[in-house]
Amino acid sequence: MGCDIHFYTERFTSSNDYEGPRDISKDRNNKIEEIVDGKPSTERWVSADKWVKEDGSWVVDWDKQYYGGRNYVLFSILADVRGDEVPIDSPRGIPGDASIGYKYMCEKWDGDAHSHSYFTLSELLTVDWSGYESDYVSEFLDTIESMKSIDKDPSKIRCCFFFDN
Repeated sequence: MGCDIHFYTERFTSSNDYEGPRDISKDRNNKIEEIVDGKPSTERWVSADKWVKEDGSWVVDWDKQYYGGRNYVLFSILADVRGDEVPIDSPRGIPGDASIGYKYMCEKWDGDAHSHSYFTLSELLTVDWSGYESDYVSEFLDTIESMKSIDKDPSKIRCCFFFDN
């Protein structure tokens, strides 16, 4: 049995237009503020992934994940997991403001999940990927490119992830 990454994407937005597990209370409060107070909804992190219900549980559609590979060199680069590469940063934990979708998956995996971390797209774009062997990062560079389609502002795009084994 190997180690896998569970990779989720989020966007920072005031929109209630997102898929997957929902925070009905925050969605409702945002809409009330917008209608009654005439002010824009509060921005927060929401899932940018494509979710489906499978056997009564929410899951990210396997064919539409931003990243789902098993690459121990990349795992080492992202979170010092299963390798000898110099990591971008030590695992940061679960973001305090994580989307309800990411929190849902963390709870679902509970004690089997480890090395939780996250990066904004802005942070990933500043990494000098040329310092790593290209065979091991090329697929992830494609992921970074595809994440750009989530929002024009890379600081409003984030990936959150954990590992199992």
